[in-house]
Amino acid sequence: MYWFSSVIIVLNSMHRYQPRIHLARLGPGQNIPITPKELAEVDHKTYVFPETIFTAVTAYQNQLITKLKIDSNPFAKGFRDSSRLTDFDR
Repeated sequence: MYWFSSVIIVLNSMHRYQPRIHLARLGPGQNIPITPKELAEVDHKTYVFPETIFTAVTAYQNQLITKLKIDSNPFAKGFRDSSRLTDFDR
């Protein structure tokens, strides 16, 4: 099993995306396919789940959604109103 902990996927705001899972059968010494061309050269199966389609956004029009996202994101402390912070968060 391989795990890519340093992979960064850049998304464009207001674009729709469809995640896919590719399972490739690799022999000894074969490299993991990265590009679509490399994937086509190996025995593989692709799985698509229609319920995972999403649209990337950078801003929300609904202030309640914005507040929920900030409150749920542990890395958004700088966006939180200090009067709303609990003693634990300060």
